[in-house]
Amino acid sequence: MSDSPKWYNNMEKFTLNGQDKKDLNVILERMEQADKDRDQMHTDIKFIKENLFNPHEGLWQESKQNTQFRKDTTKWRGVIGAGFVGLFFKQMYDLFT
Repeated sequence: MSDSPKWYNNMEKFTLNGQDKKDLNVILERMEQADKDRDQMHTDIKFIKENLFNPHEGLWQESKQNTQFRKDTTKWRGVIGAGFVGLFFKQMYDLFT
């Protein structure tokens, strides 16, 4: 039995002229290129997926760190802001007394 696909063996029954052979070769080359492109896209998507959603190194982890940083700075901003407002009122009170 031949290594050729079953549909290709059935094509031997038909007579192909030169243009048909060229067209068939073009189609086969395009199918091979599509397979290569599909493999490349799979590799690219896998790379993007790992970089986005890796919980320890990807964009997901950076977003979590950024969110945590914002929460922490909001806490300190409130404390420091209240301190400055208190100092301002103390200075105003001392100025008029």
